[in-house]
Amino acid sequence: MCQPAGVFARPIALAVLLTLVAGACASSGPDSGSGSTTTTVQPTAAAASLDDVRERFVIDAGADGVLEELADTELGCVANALLAASGPEVVLSISRQGPKPHQAAMTVEALETCGVVEAVFRTGLAASMASDPHAPVIDPNCMLEGVTADHLSPILIAQFSRPGGVSAEGSAMDALLVDTPLMANLIRCPLEASGGLTPFCAGYLDVIDEVLRLVMDQETLGQASVDPVAYAALFDVTEGVFAWLATNVPADLGETAVLVHDAVIIVDEAFADAVAGMEDDGPEARDTALLAASSRIGAGLEGMNAAELPAATNRLRSHIAGACGVQATIVFDLFGGFGAGFTPGG
Repeated sequence: MCQPAGVFARPIALAVLLTLVAGACASSGPDSGSGSTTTTVQPTAAAASLDDVRERFVIDAGADGVLEELADTELGCVANALLAASGPEVVLSISRQGPKPHQAAMTVEALETCGVVEAVFRTGLAASMASDPHAPVIDPNCMLEGVTADHLSPILIAQFSRPGGVSAEGSAMDALLVDTPLMANLIRCPLEASGGLTPFCAGYLDVIDEVLRLVMDQETLGQASVDPVAYAALFDVTEGVFAWLATNVPADLGETAVLVHDAVIIVDEAFADAVAGMEDDGPEARDTALLAASSRIGAGLEGMNAAELPAATNRLRSHIAGACGVQATIVFDLFGGFGAGFTPGG
């Protein structure tokens, strides 16, 4: 389920998070009830009292979708908040069909007012995973550990704002996820559920969290024209990950991890020196910096046991994949993606 984002593999498919879509606040429609329940909504909104609108919202919006787990009092609160921001016609429409794109912010503000953003997101997340046979088995409560309504509200607005419920993806969603624990939780929670979250993996996931955030945050890393300043920042953080591995892998992998860390230091220092003071320089200067970093990396690797690096990197990566899952190996994608992979003369 991995989808490459430029030269980097996303830690896991974001579709699991992004299927809350336009019907999230909608019910199964007027046909979901019977008898007088389905006919009370037929009068025009202008003829209906606010109590009628509120009651219809509770019945329709609570019948199906991500609002179905809310109590009637919570649904009534959402209806009141929507009525305070719009007319009865709009509230009745949202209760039956979910919010239209231009109603996204207003709808999420109503959810915020009633303190139900996290509950709504949790219900939608559970439903999306249950309906996707390829989705990883993740406890929604684990998935949302450390996540707040402030994290989730922009994601919900982005989803509701998409015409026809098309999921918001790419850099727009990356920007929303970067400051949340969701991406790290996507890796951690399956391990925790399977009993595979060993002390080693827990420590490793802690140290790669900042790398995940930088990968999500650096749009330029996914473009054909590489930004050396962005790479310098990323490799500076990544060096700390490999330093941690060099002292925490099993003893039989100790020399392997040290060798790879030494190579990462060469890459880190080459980029740091090449881009020093050039944040505001133009494309030509950046291309020159990238070429300088590449040349220095090649020279640096020639001065060490570079012939052993590909095999050492693969051994270390295989250990991480076996111990913590293949999604946890994202930091290894940096080197092959740059093209200065750990190969002789790379």
